[in-house]
Amino acid sequence: MKFAVRYQSRGGNTRAVAEVIAESLDVEALSISEPVAESVDVLFLGGGVYMWDIDAQLKQFMHQLAPDKIGQIVPFCTGGSMKTAIGKIRQHASKSRINVSKKCLGLRLFLQGNVLLRRKGGHLTDKQIARIKTFTSEVLAGL
Repeated sequence: MKFAVRYQSRGGNTRAVAEVIAESLDVEALSISEPVAESVDVLFLGGGVYMWDIDAQLKQFMHQLAPDKIGQIVPFCTGGSMKTAIGKIRQHASKSRINVSKKCLGLRLFLQGNVLLRRKGGHLTDKQIARIKTFTSEVLAGL
């Protein structure tokens, strides 16, 4: 199977999660500024929540995804409103006719990485890293 990991991150938290997922898959985590050029079976796609919505650039990235190149999306997010982010990723993937995995990861990192408060993000605890690795393993086992 072929995997890709893309993320949108302002404060560094979602990037850090993407890097743990990518390491588990032996691929590189790339920003959404890098398009998915090749067909992939599974695209792990993450973003944060800003003012109760996902970032406009993430929406644009998803709009440009080719449904014939993506087998399914596995959503992940960081932030306080995880259901909102996961729901928005699901909604935009559905509009693009891309399947979305029932498995998803929401990691609450509270105000860590909040750019408005000038807090640096991207520092995960061992417990958070273990949770991300378990999630990735569970997704792989379900394929």
